[in-house]
Amino acid sequence: MRQLNVFFDVDHTLVMWNGQLRPHALEVFQRIKEQGHTIYVWSGVGIRRYDMIKHGLHEYVTGYYVKPLERYKERLPDYKVDVTPDFVIDDYPQVIAAFDAGYHISDILKKDDAELLEVLRLIELCAAESEPTADETTA
Repeated sequence: MRQLNVFFDVDHTLVMWNGQLRPHALEVFQRIKEQGHTIYVWSGVGIRRYDMIKHGLHEYVTGYYVKPLERYKERLPDYKVDVTPDFVIDDYPQVIAAFDAGYHISDILKKDDAELLEVLRLIELCAAESEPTADETTA
């Protein structure tokens, strides 16, 4: 199984409009880390470490970045994002389209919202289906 760099947006992805954490976030972060993946948090409005500390997720996060607001992939160096996102979770479909894998999450909570559980399932599938690159096989 390939180890992925998983990038989560904050507003309307992990933290909803009312300041509440999306259901299943802690469980999903725990499982992602247990599976050996690396979690990063980014936001177009700045570094969101405080939000992750407030909601008990900080210990699972390896790094924080400011997310580009346009030309997402091309502008990563401009924002000093020195890790390649392998799987991106965001409420903007344009961000997902810019990367090879990800999940466009609804910005509105549904009753019994389980979208993060679907994210976990897709991360597991992506990791299982991914072929290691030449760099990974020689490391």
